[in-house]
Amino acid sequence: MRILSIGFPLPNVAIDNYSALTAASYNDYDVLVIDPASITRDVNDLLTGVKTFDAQDERPVLNAPTTATTMGATDQLRRRADETSRLLEAGGLVVVLGRPDATIGGLLGFEGCDRYHWLPAPAGLAWGPPFLKAAEGKTVRIAAEQHPFSEVLREHRKDVAYRAMFDDRQAEVRRHGRVIAKGGARVPIGVEFSVLGGLVTFIPAFTETAGPNRTALAQAIVDACRRLSGSDFLAEAPFWVRSMALPGLEQVEAELEEAQAEADEAVAHVNAVRERHDGLARHRRLLWEDGQPFAQAVTEALRLIGFTVTSAPLEPLLIESDGVTAFVELESDRDQVVEWPYVRLQRRLEEHLLKHGAAPKGIVIANGHREKDPEQREEELSEPLRIACENYRYSLLTGRTLFALLRRVLGGADDSTLLGLRRRIMSGSGHLSLEALLGEATEETSDAGPIF
Repeated sequence: MRILSIGFPLPNVAIDNYSALTAASYNDYDVLVIDPASITRDVNDLLTGVKTFDAQDERPVLNAPTTATTMGATDQLRRRADETSRLLEAGGLVVVLGRPDATIGGLLGFEGCDRYHWLPAPAGLAWGPPFLKAAEGKTVRIAAEQHPFSEVLREHRKDVAYRAMFDDRQAEVRRHGRVIAKGGARVPIGVEFSVLGGLVTFIPAFTETAGPNRTALAQAIVDACRRLSGSDFLAEAPFWVRSMALPGLEQVEAELEEAQAEADEAVAHVNAVRERHDGLARHRRLLWEDGQPFAQAVTEALRLIGFTVTSAPLEPLLIESDGVTAFVELESDRDQVVEWPYVRLQRRLEEHLLKHGAAPKGIVIANGHREKDPEQREEELSEPLRIACENYRYSLLTGRTLFALLRRVLGGADDSTLLGLRRRIMSGSGHLSLEALLGEATEETSDAGPIF
């Protein structure tokens, strides 16, 4: 099998890599792999003089009429349509990296040139709006498990960056296309069409990669092309085929249905377990996240301990327990946590005091040296922060301490234990250790010193 790749270099001995301006005739190959965006790029390079191109007979390709010593770019591009038609008529395969259509201006005598001028389409269909539209995303969902290119998309999912989608609301797309892969909201991003006796397979575009990953992608595409050229995926069986009895087939079909039902049940079980796993694993964000993810982790932990969260999402945290209200300030830092959460908390409490004549409880939850192993963190809270919280009777907890409390809760702490935790947090002053919050030690209060 001979494979020609246009505008999408693939390092493999089975593949010849060229551009649309320099390649040999497309019908000289069994498979054509092409990135339509490369046609736009190469024509722009030719017109601006950024790059030069030579045809196979070594004549320079110019934006000028063809002569005995030069090849006209228009003639070089126009003949690609006939070559592609002949390749497909011979049962060939064309693999297209999906791109939105775009006109290409500036070519002498070819003002109607676009990215898909070379590719024939099924009757009533065109490789542009409203059938093929621009899109951007990285989500890939396999829709045809047995299709040879499904394995390529699955194994190289992280390199996919699709740039076009087919509109399956269009009757012609549904009539002629067989969906291979879908993106977000299940929009078709990989679709296959039978054209002139051959096959045109649109797959999502890939990001530019190099090294072993590119080599692996090239080999995966070669393997998929070889399988697809001899596969039975080219056509769907007519509806009446299922009525043609075969000895033993009915029993095997029943076994297949039973196996499929078991597989579906297993998938549902996996999804349920994964959901529970992810819900628990998210609590680890208390130890390493910052910003809004850290705030969400703290909020979830406080709720599990039994606090009522009365603030709206994205607003400063406000909690209640036993009729007592507390303002909570959070901070997670790669380095030591200094006095800023105390400063923010002090401002919030002063503002509330001026408006309402009373100040709620203040709590600071800080996570210092968040990128280090918790067992290796030293002095994650600054001394001014400790002293300030102690002087103003604010409770000060670390992310590690809150995580340890959460483990006790998830391990089956009873209601009286949770009530004790909430009361110690709400009545605490200064840095609260795990032992003090669990009631296993008496926290000694040092003499308050200067704050800053």
